[in-house]
Amino acid sequence: MPNTTTAPSQSRRTVALLALSLAFGLIQFDATVVNVVLGSMSRDLGGGLGTAQWAVDGYAIPFAALMLAAGPAADGFGRRRVCMLGFAVFAAATAGCAVAPDWTTLLACRALQGVAAAMILPSSLAMIGDLYPSPSERARALGVWGGIASAGFAAGPPEGGLLAAGSGWRAAFWVGVPIALVAGAALHRTVPRSPSQPRPIDYRGATFGAAGLALGTAALIELGQGRGTVALTYGAAALGATTAFIRSQRNGPHPMIPPGLMGRGPFRAAVTTGLVFNLALYGALLVVALALQDLHGFTVLETGMALLPMTVVIAAGSIISGFLTARTGPRPPMIAGFAAAAGGAVVVAAGAHHPAAITAGLCLIGAASLAMPAMTSVALAAAPAEHAGLAGAVLNCARQAGGALGVAAAGAIYSAAGRSGPALTLTFVIVAAILVVGVRTSIGATTVPEEVPCDAG
Repeated sequence: MPNTTTAPSQSRRTVALLALSLAFGLIQFDATVVNVVLGSMSRDLGGGLGTAQWAVDGYAIPFAALMLAAGPAADGFGRRRVCMLGFAVFAAATAGCAVAPDWTTLLACRALQGVAAAMILPSSLAMIGDLYPSPSERARALGVWGGIASAGFAAGPPEGGLLAAGSGWRAAFWVGVPIALVAGAALHRTVPRSPSQPRPIDYRGATFGAAGLALGTAALIELGQGRGTVALTYGAAALGATTAFIRSQRNGPHPMIPPGLMGRGPFRAAVTTGLVFNLALYGALLVVALALQDLHGFTVLETGMALLPMTVVIAAGSIISGFLTARTGPRPPMIAGFAAAAGGAVVVAAGAHHPAAITAGLCLIGAASLAMPAMTSVALAAAPAEHAGLAGAVLNCARQAGGALGVAAAGAIYSAAGRSGPALTLTFVIVAAILVVGVRTSIGATTVPEEVPCDAG
């Protein structure tokens, strides 16, 4: 195996895969668990929707912004070492969220969670590539990884509702602390130490990328609150920072994204698909959680239970996707997942005044999970082996950036339109259109140009 000193036994590989999958599941859980408890948090800590949105995006922005730097850092300092440090930081930050006395402390700890998640995810994904070098084995392993991760994503809302109803919103954070510690211990015992492969880190590009994403998110949140002048100012600053980021990647001595990597058509399309995936899914989840409480008077527990069927679909879809990808290739599950999700968004838009229709539509939206392991497989296969950590980082950076922007944009649309039934319909019409774009990018990601050599860069 190219990136480890000793090949582990099959049993150790299985335990390692479960630990790495649990890591991603925990990251996904903490990305979504706050959606149903935002109201409880606001009542306890004060503030309106604009402040509450930062409880979601304050986690997603550093997660996305630092992931590109975390990939080379994991290669340089050792993937297992970086991943285990990430677990320790994540556990401490999660405990900090649970005891936070005010929004300032909570948002600071959420940001630290995002930093830790950025350390964990690219290193864990690269280690799966090391453990399962065969494409078919890797596809099945990614199916398990994606299934557990998607279960974590989908379990966030219903479990958050249960915990908040029984013990308050702080319990939704406490549950993650022992999981992080157990996963870290399992990783230490089952995965061989990774050798260091020093790579330069583009701090300048990371700074511009983080600034662009944070300012763009702030612009959308401010726009949704009706503060147009402030939103325009943030938007202009975001454009400047994003432009500087693009230039740094084109002209910098050690860009985070080698030009040859993004020049690969399937890889670029897979990354775009990942962005679209989270843009639609995170935005939809936030708005539905708000709408069920705003429009239909659901309690936090009832909201979590209304989202429970989606949990089953998301987890099952991701596991099925791994086996389908190994058998048929990534195109069928990717296209099927996005097409079903687009249909689900239409169902929610049409049935905004009927909770049963909303739940049914969400189940179809959950079928988008068919695309997740498949798109990950495409991204890893399209990148050269020496960029495995970076490829996973780029894909998941795009996904988390999409999630941050999706939460901000969907919240802005729903809020600006009056947080009403028509507002929910409008939001989900837009979500459906975004998911149709996902069908198109899935086709591009799985179309391999013939007789056109590509330089890995």
